[in-house]
Amino acid sequence: MITPPRVHREQAGLVGKMIVAWLLMVVILGVAAIDTASIAFTKFKASDVASAAASIAANTWRDTNSDQRACNAARASVGQADPDAVVPKNGCVVNQATGEVTITVRKVATTLLASRLPWTQKLANPLVTETAGPSVL
Repeated sequence: MITPPRVHREQAGLVGKMIVAWLLMVVILGVAAIDTASIAFTKFKASDVASAAASIAANTWRDTNSDQRACNAARASVGQADPDAVVPKNGCVVNQATGEVTITVRKVATTLLASRLPWTQKLANPLVTETAGPSVL
């Protein structure tokens, strides 16, 4: 009668350890995917808000020739469109020669992990810049 080979003690629980390792890998990749999607959607939303604010500011500048009024209109537009988005200091620049207004908007992304890690905090706070000129109509 042939007896089956005995499992070495070092191999005991190896399958369980492999399952735990795979589950841990899946969780890490899942969190990374969720954070990446959140940052991408936040950047897209901030870009949309900045574009609309730049257009409003350019039209306000065309009507008033006032940098301050144009930038105030842009800030009001950003605040109305998305209360979580902000125009940082020096985030509104008017080109007096062309009437183009450049608006910079910062919005914090809601993430699971990226906003809590020091080396990914900058990615979780996207800064977008959009430029628009006055409409011709």
